Amino acid sequence: MKTEKKAPLKVAMLGHKTVPAMDSSRGGIEVVVEELAPRLVEMGCEVTCYNRTGCDNGGLTEYKGVKLKPVPTFKRKGLAAMTSSFFATLKATFGHYDVIHFHAEGPCFWMWIPHLFGRRCVATIHGDTGISSTSKNSFIYRNDAHTGHSYRFGTGELGGLAYEGAV
Repeated sequence: MKTEKKAPLKVAMLGHKTVPAMDSSRGGIEVVVEELAPRLVEMGCEVTCYNRTGCDNGGLTEYKGVKLKPVPTFKRKGLAAMTSSFFATLKATFGHYDVIHFHAEGPCFWMWIPHLFGRRCVATIHGDTGISSTSKNSFIYRNDAHTGHSYRFGTGELGGLAYEGAV
């Protein structure tokens, strides 16, 4: 009897500036993504991080098994995060990923795009914020800055991996 090898879970991450951050662009979100992405790779996932252009990551295309892909970024005050998140969302939506992981509230604005195409999404809201509503195949994670606990909200299934174990 032949055992079927299960295909790895393919995860796209977006909303951060760059991984790894080699300059002053390193913030809390970058720390989370830089820690989480390689751990998911160790668990057998294929992870791609969509990095902003213009942020220094040493010119790397891979970091600890994580694929790094640049996305166009308009370097104007107030536009960098939204434009890079928009282009990363488009690439992730059509990039054959099992899960698209959005980091921070601003990038989540674009979550409706992958939903139009039935893509599974996860959102990690960093800091002490409230939770908004979820829809089918979506999860929202909330990191409580005061207690250090993470909470999972939402319905649906990610399939194959208990994602919250890595958070």
